[in-house]
Amino acid sequence: MDKPVLARLHKVMQLREEVETLASGGPFAPDADWLDSGTHLTLIADVPGCSLESLMLEDDGEAVTLSGERLALPESRGVLHRERRTGRFSRRLPFPVAVVSHSGEASLVSGVLSVRFEKVHKTIEAQEWEEPQDHLQD
Repeated sequence: MDKPVLARLHKVMQLREEVETLASGGPFAPDADWLDSGTHLTLIADVPGCSLESLMLEDDGEAVTLSGERLALPESRGVLHRERRTGRFSRRLPFPVAVVSHSGEASLVSGVLSVRFEKVHKTIEAQEWEEPQDHLQD
């Protein structure tokens, strides 16, 4: 095939993918939470059906972008009806507090991605201290 035909075919395939995405209720986008442990900030994201190798994290200092692809089950598996969203996704999640750039450490367990970042300003929990009364008595 010549290049113009291939380019048109590629465009048609992209449009087909977009129509399928819109028909299924929109693209898959993982739900996510931020947790603050005082010294670290942890991103928790639900990415069921994704492998660690299919995910990509980019830290630009202000946000982390989580992107990847969740593949559909092959037709050979006897799929009769599809509701689970699949396809490529990208989600930018701004850091709620300042973190040390590129300090993220990721793990994936049972479809839940955890990415732990070191905070620039550690949160220290202050506790009221009472001076012992023993030395005041003479």
